[in-house]
Amino acid sequence: MDDLKQMMAKIEARVKAKDKKESKPNVVEEGRDLSKNIVSKSNTLARSYYRFNLVEKRVMEVLISQLNPVSPDTFQLQKLELKATDYAKTFNVSEKHAYEHIETAVSGLMGRVFSVPIKDGREEFTLMSNAQYLSGEGKINCSFNLYITNHLVGLRQKFTSYPLKITANFKSSYTWRMYELFVSWAEDPKLTGGILAGWCSIEVQELREMLGVPKSYQWNDFQRQVLDISKAELKEYANIEFEIERTKTGKKITKLKFIFAEIKTSKD
Repeated sequence: MDDLKQMMAKIEARVKAKDKKESKPNVVEEGRDLSKNIVSKSNTLARSYYRFNLVEKRVMEVLISQLNPVSPDTFQLQKLELKATDYAKTFNVSEKHAYEHIETAVSGLMGRVFSVPIKDGREEFTLMSNAQYLSGEGKINCSFNLYITNHLVGLRQKFTSYPLKITANFKSSYTWRMYELFVSWAEDPKLTGGILAGWCSIEVQELREMLGVPKSYQWNDFQRQVLDISKAELKEYANIEFEIERTKTGKKITKLKFIFAEIKTSKD
């Protein structure tokens, strides 16, 4: 991975030499195949603390991808829907499982809480204000919580944006969250030759909270179930490799520095 470190050293040097310019938001067009949609959200939401299972994460992001991130006055802002048949096609699952997935996702999406740090503590909110599963039609109808829409629309700067297609094959929700965190911390593509690359340094406890890792996980569990799986899946499905530099306080690992980069292949 020496090549990765050398590349990141060059990128960091370019960043210091040039201020990062404001990136242009991606616009989601209507009537497209869901797998081609773009997911956009504020960096604050991308780095918030919450735990969704893989099905809930898929449903959340495919719904978000239907919003126009630069326009708060959209019809979808008032009412969104997800059909089981569209879910099946997007995530390559059978229609039978798709119906089961979106039905069970409703309760999780309504009940789980997002938490973000604020000056004097934390602020918490839910994803949706209401949601219903219509078994006869095989679909979810829902509306986002008006508070969280501030993190999803009207985005002009400091936001995370990525193609839904890249994440559709992830088998772990931890991989998806790690990918989002990397995107939120990535350097301006103009400074990296158009690839996703960057670095971030984060306390282990904060990372655990961001990912919603069970408190029962010891370091070995965290390494095996979160870091190792994320590393393998990001390489296989997103062509992203990363290295970790560990900082210890006494004998305990307390901080991690991630150095990550998209590795272009001969097929790209």
